[in-house]
Amino acid sequence: MLARILLGVFCAALLADGVYAQTTRMSAEEKIRELQQQMIEMQSKMQEQMTTMQKEMEALKAQQQQEREEVNKKQAESLQQVQTTQEEFREKTLGLLERVKLGGYGSTRFEANSLDQLHDTFTLRRVVLTTDAKIAPRLRFYLELEYERFRKLELERSTKPEEEGLEVEQAIEGTDGSEIAIEQAWVQYDLTKWLSVRTGAVLVPLGRFNLQHDDNLWNLPRRSLVDRGVPVLPSTSAWDELGVGFIGKTPVGERGQLDYQFYVVNGVSLDMELEDIVLSRGDPRGLLEAEVEMSPSTGTFNLDNKNAKSLTGRLNYSPLPGHEVAGSFYWGRYTPQYLTSQNVWSLGFDGLTHIGPIDLEWQYIFTRFENMKSVARSFARVVQDQANAVEEDFSPDLETEIEFELANLSQTKHGYWLEARYPFWPEALSTSFLGWEFTNPQLIPVIRMEQVWLPSLLQEAAFEDGELTEYKTESRFVNRITAGLAYVPTPLVRFTLAYEYTWTNNGKSLAGVTNFLPAKPGEDHANAFLAGMSFGF
Repeated sequence: MLARILLGVFCAALLADGVYAQTTRMSAEEKIRELQQQMIEMQSKMQEQMTTMQKEMEALKAQQQQEREEVNKKQAESLQQVQTTQEEFREKTLGLLERVKLGGYGSTRFEANSLDQLHDTFTLRRVVLTTDAKIAPRLRFYLELEYERFRKLELERSTKPEEEGLEVEQAIEGTDGSEIAIEQAWVQYDLTKWLSVRTGAVLVPLGRFNLQHDDNLWNLPRRSLVDRGVPVLPSTSAWDELGVGFIGKTPVGERGQLDYQFYVVNGVSLDMELEDIVLSRGDPRGLLEAEVEMSPSTGTFNLDNKNAKSLTGRLNYSPLPGHEVAGSFYWGRYTPQYLTSQNVWSLGFDGLTHIGPIDLEWQYIFTRFENMKSVARSFARVVQDQANAVEEDFSPDLETEIEFELANLSQTKHGYWLEARYPFWPEALSTSFLGWEFTNPQLIPVIRMEQVWLPSLLQEAAFEDGELTEYKTESRFVNRITAGLAYVPTPLVRFTLAYEYTWTNNGKSLAGVTNFLPAKPGEDHANAFLAGMSFGF
């Protein structure tokens, strides 16, 4: 019985253990399935999250790409804008440089002269600045501004009250013999290929030198007597006038050309020049002398004081390049409105040719001032007395004199210059410092002969109480021969050496017939050595 009970208990235990094991096994499988399910769910969620993240990353990449493209686009647009601006600026700059050309020329000179009062000296002859502007396809503007022997000009002025009134003080300081002048300032309108209208300050086309006066075009360091030193021209070169006219050129034959100019201008006029002289002397009274000289001068750029216009023109025929022959003229009133009406006229002939290797260039000018004695009478009637002085009773400390004078006048004057040149270059000098790195250097020996005749040069015109009391003229001449050598490393630059011999009537002073030689009485000749440099750009 006990055995049966124990056996039953044992079987029951085994059964319970099996049931427990089965129950436990079933619970683990469920947990595994549950875990698997959870893992599947987690994988699904992670997949979803990864998909979402991937989408977000792709979106971010797309946004970054878009932003990068936008930045690149903006950079490209900015670069394009900068390039466009640079190109526009470059085009404008190049266009301006093509339309407007700045240039100029200048020269210096050393002179050693035999005259007692002309010491060895360096001279800044001039610096000229030029502007040549193409306003439009058929419109052109040109300007020449000259600084002659000029270094500085200073003006000081002050105004201040004093105890018994107002004090005005003025001081002017400048360099001796200086000048600032407009040599040319004109506008040209091309009507056709062979005719243009030019208006403004134009060069008077009388002779060839006045039109081609740039220092770096010539092989001697001083300008000619006819044009400058003893001017046969009605006014000294470079002579410009305010007016309007026509200019042009047309072909003649296969290789020839005809150039022509014709202008109406204000014209040269007798003009006043006031010179003040202060002199200290042994006499207790000092001397203040005012000299008023009336001489021919370039016409006004303001109101014409003659109420009359002048005519000038030139024809130049060139049958072949390098060969020219020309004729020119000038005609017009030279007296101001308050004097009797009288005319001046000039004729000019000039040319250029070659004889073998020698270049020949020449110019002849004839000028006549009509009825100078009549002009002197008219001048006397206007001025009344030639000289006036303030009596000592009225000015015990200062003697004051005022004197009127007709100056630099000859009823007739004519002259010429003839220049011969022989350009060459020794090949042996090409490797020296004279030829190294220069394309076409030249040595140019040159000889110039000049003569000027003044058959009726006014020496004295005295007048009193409005009447001409004395009118005295004399016949004078001035000759000069110059031999020189020019070294031309490039066409725009010249280094020159020259010897000059100038002479006039025996026993007469060169000062009476030239405007550049301060000769003493009786000094009728002068020897000079010149060394110069001229340049253009």
